[in-house]
Amino acid sequence: MSTPTLSIVISTIDKNFEKFVKNFQFLKLKNADEVIVIVQGVDKLVHHPALSSFNVIFEKRYGLSISRNIGIENSSSDFIWFLDDDVFLFDYSIDKIKDHLSQNPSIDLHTIRLECFDNKPYKKYPNKHSLNRINALGISSVELIVSKEFVIKNNVRFNKNLGLGSKFPSTEENIFFLDLFDKGGLASHYPEFLLKHEYIDRKISHFKNEFILKAKGAFCRRYGGLTGFLILGYYSLKCLFVSRNFLIMLNLFFGYVHAKTILELDDE
Repeated sequence: MSTPTLSIVISTIDKNFEKFVKNFQFLKLKNADEVIVIVQGVDKLVHHPALSSFNVIFEKRYGLSISRNIGIENSSSDFIWFLDDDVFLFDYSIDKIKDHLSQNPSIDLHTIRLECFDNKPYKKYPNKHSLNRINALGISSVELIVSKEFVIKNNVRFNKNLGLGSKFPSTEENIFFLDLFDKGGLASHYPEFLLKHEYIDRKISHFKNEFILKAKGAFCRRYGGLTGFLILGYYSLKCLFVSRNFLIMLNLFFGYVHAKTILELDDE
């Protein structure tokens, strides 16, 4: 069986562009079959020697979900790995994931692990290899490697109303997972640390931000059923513990009630 091809899709924005081309470890991408760099917030082409061998796409609109979706549409490989402009790869990262993909051809979405600079796990990861609607919660998009054939065939995309750079900057990965599972996709966790990232603790700030809380509430409604309502209850208690503010917590319920409006994509 031939080894599946892999596209690396890197998202960056105008204000980070110079820092990105200066610091990113482009040589560690040499074994990728394709590298796509999406630069948002620019209205003209910006050429740089470090990117001369890559497919560079410029997009005026901001929004991480918009960037991920552009990567999906423009990839020509079997699988897509979404990266941000501030992650660090290991020398073996590309080779390991391609070997894993070749050994698991029937899996539609794979997740990997992220490590801090002090060599500690970035978060708590699933103990099981198989993923479901519960243990996939908390996975970040840089930890996703997805089958292009599956997402194109089943019209699975990141919701552009959600994610960094949008009005509701959270839960886009969770909604993506739900859409994939609802279409019959198979997901698996590959318990290898293949990326490094500076640790950023957002646990407190996320439960004090009005629009993040609305996004979380909308996600709970999208999850559906008793489990979705129980997750809403968990978020509510956590929000009250962190913010000590009942009015802030009500944004979760606003998002739950108005989920259809929050999640509905326009046709642009």
